[in-house]
Amino acid sequence: MPDITFTDRDFHAPDPEQDDPMVITARIAQYHVSKVLIDQGSSVNILYWTTFQKMELVGDAITPFHEQIVGFAGERVDIRGYLDLRTRLGTGDRAKELCVRFLLVEANTSYNALLGRPCLNAFGAIVSTPHLAMKFPSESGAICTVRADQKIARQCYAAALKATTYKKEKWPEAILVDLEPRTNTNDRIQPQGEIKLFVLGKNAEQTTNIGVDLTLVEESDLTTLLRSNNERPNHTAEARPTAQKKRRLGTEKRVVVQNEVDKLVKVGFIREITYTTWLANVVMVKKANSQWRMCIDFTDLNKACPKDNYPLPSID
Repeated sequence: MPDITFTDRDFHAPDPEQDDPMVITARIAQYHVSKVLIDQGSSVNILYWTTFQKMELVGDAITPFHEQIVGFAGERVDIRGYLDLRTRLGTGDRAKELCVRFLLVEANTSYNALLGRPCLNAFGAIVSTPHLAMKFPSESGAICTVRADQKIARQCYAAALKATTYKKEKWPEAILVDLEPRTNTNDRIQPQGEIKLFVLGKNAEQTTNIGVDLTLVEESDLTTLLRSNNERPNHTAEARPTAQKKRRLGTEKRVVVQNEVDKLVKVGFIREITYTTWLANVVMVKKANSQWRMCIDFTDLNKACPKDNYPLPSID
């Protein structure tokens, strides 16, 4: 890394007697984002949720990340996810662009984004708060300088003093009960007339039922349709396979998950396979009786599947 120095010529703030924060304008994605706070004490880069909504980026770019960040006073803030965005600091030839990972955080703040140590270290940036300036080497080796806007910095600071702590919208609490998934078994729709077994797949175990009252033409058309679609996944053509990032579970949850999986494997309901294109995490939900229910996060799969206009009234 080349030598980076600050001299008296780097002073540019109208008020030299200052302790103002370092607030700059950066190009994030294809947008010029003002009120970006440079925070050397932050271990993460943050893009605030209100800013993300204004940028009109694709929501599918967000990677779920169900963790929390801890503030200076020990307060914990939920994270909506993270995404990687091209970020450019500087202007003209004296600029540098890198891919930066931002955490999406919902909070009441006067800033649009926050650049912490991961971004500063990636750029090789050195910050001088007395000069309200930041310098870093470009790809060609030239030294780029980014100067803070003292007026905007003071406006953000004043607005931050008036800001109230973000509070999540309160929703009515729902009581979790131990529901039996097979409900209304007495009212299930039954086929009309007699039915017969039809081999759908390549082996005799892959079967379904069709009516015996069908004409030869109707039966031929139906069986042709079923066989041509028996292995076709029901998702949109433009959908891309998504492998969710592995979530970490506590010891108690891991034991419950392992027990549930062992039960399903033992009865032959599931089996182990090597499949890396569509992967979904398990989600543990505590029921009203303090026991755990194991669910599957089908968020990505549901987004890729078209809406079923004729849902079944009851599914085994």
